Amino acid sequence: MRAIYILSVLLVMTLNGCATVEIAKEVTKAGDSIKTTIQKVIQNQNDLEKTEDVIKTEDVAKEKEEIIVAKKKEEAVIKKQKETAVIKIQGKTLNQLTQNFGKSDFIREDGNTRTVRFNSSSCRLFVYFNLEVKKLKAEYYEIRNTKGELIDEKEKINKCFKEIQKT
Repeated sequence: MRAIYILSVLLVMTLNGCATVEIAKEVTKAGDSIKTTIQKVIQNQNDLEKTEDVIKTEDVAKEKEEIIVAKKKEEAVIKKQKETAVIKIQGKTLNQLTQNFGKSDFIREDGNTRTVRFNSSSCRLFVYFNLEVKKLKAEYYEIRNTKGELIDEKEKINKCFKEIQKT
């Protein structure tokens, strides 16, 4: 009886030992599979981030190009405004401009710049003064419509000057 008992214990231990080895093999396979899957996900995520970085860089480059083009257009419009202007504004003091256009509608100081605005029903004249100079004289100006867009047509520029002179 004792021999049967020992044999059955050995048999159970052998079967358990084999089962444990088989389980260990399966767990190792599952672990390797999970590891491979995680590596693929990380690689895909890295590839996606690189692609997003390239797209962002391209978008930034396009935006910079658009800004440069817009600045060049604005510079051309402002040059046209100065050529069309019926009144010389640059070099005049605020008192001289007030005599031509009346009381300003808005004055703001920001850093080294004073901005003075004269309004009419259809446009705005913005005059900029450099505060670092002893005698303030108009350094720069722009004529914009009520929506804030630069006016580039000769007739509208002249109309704006006439309207602002009336007020």
